[in-house]
Amino acid sequence: MKLPGDDGPRELERGLPAQIAGRIGRRILQGELQPGDTLPKELELLAELQVSRTTLREALAVLASNGFIEAKQRIGTRVRARAHWNTLDPTVMAWHGETGAPGALAQELFEIRLAIEPMAARLAAERATPEDLARIGTALQAMGDERLGAQRAMEADIDFHLQVIAAAHNRFLMPVASVIRAALEVSVPKTFEEFGGMGHSMAMHAAIFRAIEQRKPEAAARAATKLLEDTYRRNFA
Repeated sequence: MKLPGDDGPRELERGLPAQIAGRIGRRILQGELQPGDTLPKELELLAELQVSRTTLREALAVLASNGFIEAKQRIGTRVRARAHWNTLDPTVMAWHGETGAPGALAQELFEIRLAIEPMAARLAAERATPEDLARIGTALQAMGDERLGAQRAMEADIDFHLQVIAAAHNRFLMPVASVIRAALEVSVPKTFEEFGGMGHSMAMHAAIFRAIEQRKPEAAARAATKLLEDTYRRNFA
């Protein structure tokens, strides 16, 4: 099996060890390396990947820290069972999105968003500070400003959702926010391209902001649910 792939620069993979970890990790996710399989020996990997021993070991440490592999004496480095994989890690989620078959993952992520974001919107309507409202409003405005360009609109869309979660002021939601960011970074550009911009969802985003601003928790939760269900239908129906 050829481990190196046709990889380009990735925002979540800064540095050669992270890039090598991504190459191997994506092949595990694709099933080219199955749970229980033993990785090639170190000298084989060094020759194949054309990297230093230090770089390879750092890459394997990244994979081990995310539960993909484990090293055992007299056995070698093996791929662990899927139950051990840290699928909530944003880097692992980015690997999933690049395997060529992200549909099931995207659907499961939407299910998480449906569980989390309406609750976050409800809490934001109760707890948002004036500064929180300003940040959510700024993101919403940037989403609809065509003069800023497509890239800025997509960044603003992601920022909108993250600012709503931040405005919930629940410390246990913040780790989930990193997962949602990774999901949005994969899904928003695809949705933007498919529907030709933000026009199809601006009113629904505005309804979330309006309910939060007016301190209407249930209305905020309903508006967030409506947006997510609409997006879900467009992507998976």
